[in-house]
Amino acid sequence: MGINVGNKIIHLALILIFLISFTSIAKADKETMIVSWRLTLSPSIYGNVVTWADTFGNGVFMYNLTTGNITGIGHSESSSSIIQGDKITWWDYGNITVYNISTGKKIEIINASTPAIYGDNIVYVRSKYADCQPASNQNAEYNSLYLYNLSTHKEVQLIPYTHAIYGASIYENKIVWTRTNRVNPGEWSTNISIYDIPTKRVSDISRSGRAGNGKIYGNIVVWTENQNGSRYVYMRDIAKHKTRQVTFDGNPISLDVYGDRIIWERKYWVGNNLSNDIYIYNISTNETTRITSARDPDIYDDKIVYIRSSNDTENQEGRNIYLYNLSA
Repeated sequence: MGINVGNKIIHLALILIFLISFTSIAKADKETMIVSWRLTLSPSIYGNVVTWADTFGNGVFMYNLTTGNITGIGHSESSSSIIQGDKITWWDYGNITVYNISTGKKIEIINASTPAIYGDNIVYVRSKYADCQPASNQNAEYNSLYLYNLSTHKEVQLIPYTHAIYGASIYENKIVWTRTNRVNPGEWSTNISIYDIPTKRVSDISRSGRAGNGKIYGNIVVWTENQNGSRYVYMRDIAKHKTRQVTFDGNPISLDVYGDRIIWERKYWVGNNLSNDIYIYNISTNETTRITSARDPDIYDDKIVYIRSSNDTENQEGRNIYLYNLSA
């Protein structure tokens, strides 16, 4: 099955860093620069811990918002890290690592990529070539979606191997994924599906063939649809069986949802310069608010983390991590 449990941990040097306040378009009492870093990949937040990876030193790190301490926890050259509960996961050259913050132990899942985690369940993709040899990523001919339980150490194949690419999100007993199927050489269709773990039932959320970026939290599924050269955000309440279009302009990416809030990054051109803004949508009030100029947002409770590149001409690689407090 290819599951290795390792008890050894490589301890990197503990870095102490001072919190630095930063004033931009957002109010000073709402936004704080928490980490000054280089070549940072997308951050992730849960509770009082922020995690990320970088392509400067190919490391994986976590930052404690309470103590201000940064701890190196692993190596990654393929992806950034994500956190849920007391577990952080990432994938690197065809293997997934799950790091337990409470115990300091790691579990490695071999020949797997693009993980998503909730509780003790981790969902990911296995890939193989036409000759059935394992592949390190989804550029191979065949891909399949798998589920592994960290408590029972059981792995289940959810979807047969096919000419498709998957990106999954998981909440409690439901998995949402974007299934990209090759229709013809050079032509692909993308749809959003949902899998119920107890019943093994699969339902379609979107059938347009132009959907992507699916995420789930509670009964809310969010995704983007490509229409007439533009991209829009949609949401569906799977308990009420109601679908709503959220945005009507722009090209949203980096979608996320928590509670009754949806966040995304909007890319747009100002002359010859590409700009990035972060927006938040309140499902209850049907209101959209621009947060700030930044990219790669992630949300937990009333806190959003994101990246803003340094304006220092001598530090073009600077990609600092900021925290925005919606309740401040």
